[in-house]
Amino acid sequence: MNRKFSGIAGAMLKRIAAAVHQVLSRITSHPATYTLTSSPLKRRIVIGVGAAGLFVTAGAIGVAPLAPDAALLPTSRIVESLELPDLAEQVTQQEAEAPDFIREERVQRGDSVASLLNRLGVDDPEFEAFVRKSPDARSLYQLYPGRIVQASTNAQGEVRWLRYVHTPGAEVNGKVVSRLLQIERTAEGISAKEVQLDTERQTRVAHGQIHSSLFGATDAANIPDSVATQIAEILSGEIDFHRDLRRGDYFNVVYEVYTHQGNYVQAGRVLALEFVNKGTAHQAVWFDQQPGTEGGYYTFEGKSLRKAFLRSPMEFTRVTSGFSRRLHPIFKTWREHKGVDYGAPHGTPIRSTADGTIEFIGRQNGYGNVVIIRHHGQYSTLYAHMSSFAPGLTKGSRVSQGQFIGRVGSTGWATGPHLHYEFRIAGKPVDPLTVALPPAPDLNARGLALFKKHTEPLRHQMELLARLANDDAPSDDVALASQ
Repeated sequence: MNRKFSGIAGAMLKRIAAAVHQVLSRITSHPATYTLTSSPLKRRIVIGVGAAGLFVTAGAIGVAPLAPDAALLPTSRIVESLELPDLAEQVTQQEAEAPDFIREERVQRGDSVASLLNRLGVDDPEFEAFVRKSPDARSLYQLYPGRIVQASTNAQGEVRWLRYVHTPGAEVNGKVVSRLLQIERTAEGISAKEVQLDTERQTRVAHGQIHSSLFGATDAANIPDSVATQIAEILSGEIDFHRDLRRGDYFNVVYEVYTHQGNYVQAGRVLALEFVNKGTAHQAVWFDQQPGTEGGYYTFEGKSLRKAFLRSPMEFTRVTSGFSRRLHPIFKTWREHKGVDYGAPHGTPIRSTADGTIEFIGRQNGYGNVVIIRHHGQYSTLYAHMSSFAPGLTKGSRVSQGQFIGRVGSTGWATGPHLHYEFRIAGKPVDPLTVALPPAPDLNARGLALFKKHTEPLRHQMELLARLANDDAPSDDVALASQ
């Protein structure tokens, strides 16, 4: 049986060898060995080729399928060039078809034009150069906290248009109008213009409770920052908003807003206010209908809350040098410092501390850019080292308390940006931080009658708000950290 099987295997080997010979005939002078195994036969068949020719041997461990060494076989490579789509063209087309991004931001305290544009998603050197250089865009540099700026940009951050409502709610010919700066990019380039909008004045009421700070409470109540700033200013003589606030204090406020075609444009004036601090209620109401006088805030009993002078010429700042004898930072000699230095970033707005008339505006020796304002009686104030003046101010111009008059700088004898502020009585400088400021005049009998008639509706609104706020009355008296 084994001999018969061996004969069959031999015949098979001859046929296999003939087939393999055709393959191996293509290989020249490269010795190779190929092994075949087959489980039924349990034998090894080795087919080789060398310099002497083809040889075949068999052993008793099986037969494997014929598999020549791939490294020794001839190979061929087919290369085909494929035309790829123009990806840059597709991206450009997608960007052109992408919708613009429209963002809205409120001007924040300490904002610069650069920080505001960054929050609006603007990445546009050409636009930024335009607003720096164009005189038509100067109102963008008069940034008032709480006012609205809107911008439309493409996917790359290039500006399509920008709008800034810088003067809301002025009454012109019986209509309430707002003025805004509009900057647009067209095929002809970038241009800026002032636009007047007819707006509607509305009244809103709000309630807030102190948990961390005044501005935290107004943000939580969706009250504009400009209204929060007014609250702090109106009651600054009654409450120290840095140290006196307690968790659980609360307030009710009635204020104006201006809308255009139903859309919010800008917050206006606080009309009435009640702030409960440490259990004591402080109230204020706006009244401007007394003939021959400017408007102001009063208690509901008609007592004026207005001081003739603001204590500080800037809203948020720090005192870096007081009214005293000091070592001059430049000349290194001991000299009298006849004012107060307020440290603040370059460009911070400066305001007049009282109503008055500009007596001098320009450059003056070590003061650099300086404004001197003459007030009622024997009082005057001086503002030095300014980087710029408010547009339109000249000698003889009338200014009102709190009016923007210029920006912080470092002109003249200054080692860094700050405001040097002097308060003078009969031409003699006195310490503005300690001097007893004169009060504003109270209402006369006729004015008091008009006041009561005008403020009665507001009194009722405040009483209603107070009843609604009873559930939010303070439950503790925890002092807050200084803010």
